[in-house]
Amino acid sequence: ISVGGGPVGLLIAFQLARFGCKPYLIEESNKRSMPYYGRATTMWPRTIEILDQLDLAERLLQIGVVTRNSLHFRDGRRSTGGLMYGSRMDKLGDTFSKFSLHLRQRRIEEQIAEAIEKQGVDLHMCKRFEGFSSEEDEYPLTVRVRNLEGDDVFEVKTQYLIGADGGKSAVRSAAGIPFNGERTMHRWIRMDARVKTNMPNPRCLNSIDSKFHGQILWCPIDDGLTRIGYVFSHALLEKYGGVEGVTQEVAMKEAVQALEPFELEFVEVTWFTIYGIGQAIADTFSVQQRIFLAGDACHTHSSGSAQGLNTGVHDAVNLSWKLALKILNLGKNSLLDSYNQERHPCVQQVIDNDKVISTLISGQYPDRFQGRKEHPRRDILTEWYSDINIQLFTLGLGSEGVLSSVHSDPSAATIVPGERAPDVYLTTIGTGDRIRLQQILKNEAKFHIVVFTGNPNLSRPSLVALKAALDSPAAFFRAYPARRVFRFTTIVAAHGNCTIDVLGMSAFGGGCAYWDAEGHAHEMYGVDEARGALVVLRPDGWVGCVTALEHSQDLAAYFAEILVSS
Repeated sequence: ISVGGGPVGLLIAFQLARFGCKPYLIEESNKRSMPYYGRATTMWPRTIEILDQLDLAERLLQIGVVTRNSLHFRDGRRSTGGLMYGSRMDKLGDTFSKFSLHLRQRRIEEQIAEAIEKQGVDLHMCKRFEGFSSEEDEYPLTVRVRNLEGDDVFEVKTQYLIGADGGKSAVRSAAGIPFNGERTMHRWIRMDARVKTNMPNPRCLNSIDSKFHGQILWCPIDDGLTRIGYVFSHALLEKYGGVEGVTQEVAMKEAVQALEPFELEFVEVTWFTIYGIGQAIADTFSVQQRIFLAGDACHTHSSGSAQGLNTGVHDAVNLSWKLALKILNLGKNSLLDSYNQERHPCVQQVIDNDKVISTLISGQYPDRFQGRKEHPRRDILTEWYSDINIQLFTLGLGSEGVLSSVHSDPSAATIVPGERAPDVYLTTIGTGDRIRLQQILKNEAKFHIVVFTGNPNLSRPSLVALKAALDSPAAFFRAYPARRVFRFTTIVAAHGNCTIDVLGMSAFGGGCAYWDAEGHAHEMYGVDEARGALVVLRPDGWVGCVTALEHSQDLAAYFAEILVSS
């Protein structure tokens, strides 16, 4: 059972159905009749990549707004600073998602819900989670659900319970998981509107330094609308008699003043909110390998660098393939344990970063910058975002704390376990069409065994050794239902008429082969063309294990720790 019909809950249900499991999603509201309200809007490159591997990105790209640049203004002139990670995204190296995608959360939910229903899975709206009990049984959890349309209560027995039900999570509360954090006195405005302005490039992801309204967010979203955000200072709260006095008209009036000297005219406002800034994180994201939390149910923070939706998507993708393999009796409990082990430290980093960012945007000095004399937004926030590691982490393109394998050979390639798999063009056999590696490596809850053959004229002894090992009755994959768990892909640093002519053998593991004649993929992954390498990519696109072609037994040790042998 997945509780919560937001993007995270829907994405978990979608993946479980895609992977051959039976999700049962309940949502307290009737999402089908809800208006297109605001909330989360922005997806960064890594989020787009992992949605693409689930065949969902194209749906969202068709209706959202893509931005590749971010402009920052001060006193009506372009200036340094602002959302620097969103500027010149064309410079991002090893991804083809060199852009951010913006559309309202309700539109995202709608698209994922349609994809779920195409898989024959019903979404149970107007159903409220009211608690659970547990017992020793094949389906050990009994969940109580109230039907809000008829006010009757019924029970559903389940093997696993997932709370993706927001910051006030009923699942988290029922499971007794502490949710520790802190609130600040800062208040921010967010509004979606159809506007007219003389700001340059208004359909870019822009920001403006304002004297009295903090750093202004200006984000183009779907349907020709714009998301506008600004700091509602203590002085403004006093001016209007507190939060209760902040009406839509007040929010519009202050937005006009915030954008000065640029002009701003509101044609239509579709949504606005004023909210408090704070951060919180659950003590754990899982309990007894049966109950899991994801998204806002286990972490909340400001929208200062648009991490909420992205972090939630990463939670959902990290959890779902692991849970599916366990449900299908293919994965060990250690695989479920790794969800909390991997995601909790990463989310803690998001929380720590957000404390700095939200404080600087609000014009205050965070603890780590106490004593500094420079301006918080103009100088220190610019310094913060100038750090390339902060930029990559924000975009999801840096390291994400994925558990490393002790069975890897560090000399086999420069890429190492725990890194994101770079995307690169390959060439199909025959037609010579270019195809991206991540288009090949779809997320089907299978491990991708990628054989970088190197140049066959140089690496042939290693290729012969690998073939002999894979043909052996003791080959690592024979301990598992291979077609359900593994998918082989062969990348050849050469080209020719057919695989056998070039390699002297067929593509490995019954998979497909692709040409890498100019060696771009080998170079990207740091594979010596004279040696080749084996690279295991997890279903979620992170590197799991790397070893030499002649050391395929390393893969046996790697998979023995996480998969159940048949």
